[in-house]
Amino acid sequence: FEHSLLCLFKYFVLYFSYRIKHKKNETAVLGGNVTIFCNWTAQEDVVQITWQKIQDSSPQNIGTYSSKYGEKILPPYVDRLHCKILEPNSSFITIQKVTFEDEACYKCLFNVFPHGSHGGEICLNILTVSNLTNENRFISDSEGSLELIYSAVGKPAPQISLFPSQVLMNRPKEYLDQSQNGTVTVTKIYTVSLETVRFLGLQHLIVHMDHPLRNEERIVPLSVKQECNFIIICLNTLFVLILCINLWVVICLHFGKILDSYLSICSCCPFTHIFSGTPIH
Repeated sequence: FEHSLLCLFKYFVLYFSYRIKHKKNETAVLGGNVTIFCNWTAQEDVVQITWQKIQDSSPQNIGTYSSKYGEKILPPYVDRLHCKILEPNSSFITIQKVTFEDEACYKCLFNVFPHGSHGGEICLNILTVSNLTNENRFISDSEGSLELIYSAVGKPAPQISLFPSQVLMNRPKEYLDQSQNGTVTVTKIYTVSLETVRFLGLQHLIVHMDHPLRNEERIVPLSVKQECNFIIICLNTLFVLILCINLWVVICLHFGKILDSYLSICSCCPFTHIFSGTPIH
């Protein structure tokens, strides 16, 4: 008998949960506004809709709406929350100027006559990201290097990359610092080989930040004097020299053939004896 009651209870819970349509998760940008929807898809009459905030496993009523009494917002959301109904069985709340304290799960409860109260739960996730900040400094050593330090704060943690990566002398160092509100400060330190920069003939590098909210690119100009590599100069000089020699050989062969043809023609001409000094018999 107890097993039958338990199965019957699960059936009713599952049955009414299918009648409530909502997102399981919603995202919002820190400082912006967010709207959370909840729909009752059946034809039963909805007497009242109550919105709750679930924090520390404890539900707290934050707003209600009924056709009889209208909207009622409870502290601390009196000035930042709106609870409305689009249709008789569709409700939404709008939270203005979202803060990290608003990151929680929210429950919509439909008081349906004569079935009682049934609800769905939507969890709100807050996103934020800062601009890239940087500090560049040259390191005076035998090899010559440039240290690039870039950092950004975000939730979730932003990804910072450097292009092209071939200029790096070693693996970049990454430091993560997570605060109580969930934001993560990411600091990336790159050591760039100036010798490789000169060899590749680079004029700038690109630092890229990737985050769900937005991407950002920074162009790092390189004020390093570009010096040609000695090997490249030698190879270029050798190539030009070989090209000139080949061209000279081709010209000589070409004019040699012309000269031979000219002499063979002139040998048949009687006037050639006059110029050559040979007597005519």
